[in-house]
Amino acid sequence: MKALRRYYGAGPAHLVGLLACFAVAAYAVTRVLGEGAWVSVFQWFVACLVFHDFVAWPAYTAADRLLLRAQQRRAGRHQNRSLPEVPAPARAPWVNHVRFPAVISAVLLGMFFPLISRLSRAVYLGTTGFSENVYLTNWLMVTGALFAGSALAYLVRLGLARRRHRREAAPGAATHARR
Repeated sequence: MKALRRYYGAGPAHLVGLLACFAVAAYAVTRVLGEGAWVSVFQWFVACLVFHDFVAWPAYTAADRLLLRAQQRRAGRHQNRSLPEVPAPARAPWVNHVRFPAVISAVLLGMFFPLISRLSRAVYLGTTGFSENVYLTNWLMVTGALFAGSALAYLVRLGLARRRHRREAAPGAATHARR
């Protein structure tokens, strides 16, 4: 075991998991190549890479910078007040509560874009026998649930931070903390 950790860098469970992932990927490749649609899959893969690197990456990097600037401006505004409503230790950063649902929603949009935008109507209906009409509604509902859950988590986090700050700022809190 020690030799495996020394040379491989992780335990045997990690190695088994990695080999299982390679096996699943190899199986997927054989299925795609066996279907004869590998050229379409390759073209779609290249298009996604180009779109991500030249359009999506700059867009979400700029959006993230705007979020960070907005958070820093808000933090600076609270620090400049003579009597802030909520002292600094009682605030919780909100930027990750926007990032998380936005990234998950964007990944889902990227994965299911042809179905959400109804670009593969004939092929999808002919292959599966199902309509793709529900994908836009489902994506919007999942996105709404992600943002609502993240907002709820932020409110809980903010409430806990305020309660902790009140407890620490209460008279006699220092004597209780020393005991």
